[in-house]
Amino acid sequence: MEDFTPEQIVSIANGYRLMARTLNEFQVMHWPAFTHEQQLDLNAYQNSLLNRAQDLQTQAVRPAFNQASEMAMAIRRATDDAKSGLRHIRNLTIALNVGAITVALAAYVARANLRGIQTALRELGDLLAMDKED
Repeated sequence: MEDFTPEQIVSIANGYRLMARTLNEFQVMHWPAFTHEQQLDLNAYQNSLLNRAQDLQTQAVRPAFNQASEMAMAIRRATDDAKSGLRHIRNLTIALNVGAITVALAAYVARANLRGIQTALRELGDLLAMDKED
């Protein structure tokens, strides 16, 4: 099992922070369309991503994987795809789910839960593909 390198940690943490920022921008752009509960959910997603980034960088969590380099690339690719998708998504339910799954991905990464990570990556890909069909 390998720990993430310092560069991989910074890259993943930055991906989480940028995803939180993208969620915030999406929230502001679509503010009137969200219910109060949805606003709270989006705020919680943003906080969770920022907390996971902080945990990684302060090494409060130290996930280890058999192929840490490949895992780091897959996580970054997923957060980049989610950020890009949010710039085009019009369906608010899909956007909320993208946020929720990204938070789940970050939680699975923190626990080095490979099955959870694989599920979150697949579901995120499915959601982003679903939006393209609309």
